[in-house]
Amino acid sequence: MSLGTLWTVPYQPRGKFIRAAAAIGDLKIDLPDNYVHFEDNKKPEFVSKFPHGKIPAWEGKNGFLLTESYAIARYFASLAPDSNLLGSSATEAALVDQWSYFATTEIIENTNIIYHLLIGIISPYNKRIHQTFAEREIRSFKTLNEHLATRTFLVSESMTLADLVVAAALQRCFGMTFDAPLRAQLPHVVRFFEKVVNQPKVKDIFGETTYIEKAQEYVPA
Repeated sequence: MSLGTLWTVPYQPRGKFIRAAAAIGDLKIDLPDNYVHFEDNKKPEFVSKFPHGKIPAWEGKNGFLLTESYAIARYFASLAPDSNLLGSSATEAALVDQWSYFATTEIIENTNIIYHLLIGIISPYNKRIHQTFAEREIRSFKTLNEHLATRTFLVSESMTLADLVVAAALQRCFGMTFDAPLRAQLPHVVRFFEKVVNQPKVKDIFGETTYIEKAQEYVPA
């Protein structure tokens, strides 16, 4: 029996790690039928439940409403304690949060700014700003690579929520900024990513990954 509906779209990175957490915990959830982003999330019936009007958003059959992707994923993990997604001790739980927030603040946010520069949402384009955030993004990749040099997963010997959050962030980078030269320099990150996204329960959720040869560059309109 389904626990409720997760409002997301299949390609959304934040939605992917939420769905992966549910899958590992053997939790049954539904996705909305024929959802159209920027339309359905602006409708009165959606905004009445989720005033900020963004996805991912969770609507439980028990009436529980929840937004913010990490909060939803953590909630799902708590419903399946045997999955060990939140670690097996207080220190491991803290490390799960640490690496999950690292993915958000050091990878996702920097990648988003680069993306918005490239497509013109942040305008006019500024090469120096682009380089600044690319350097911050690469710094995060190097930190991950060093940490993973002697580890299979980020926190413990088994996969946790942190691994899913970081993998979802990296998948987007591999298609936009994490190019072939970087992959050659940072092999532990690549190995880790492929280990996580090829886990049987989450492989279909993450889907195929695009690996670019050269980081995307700004092209004037």
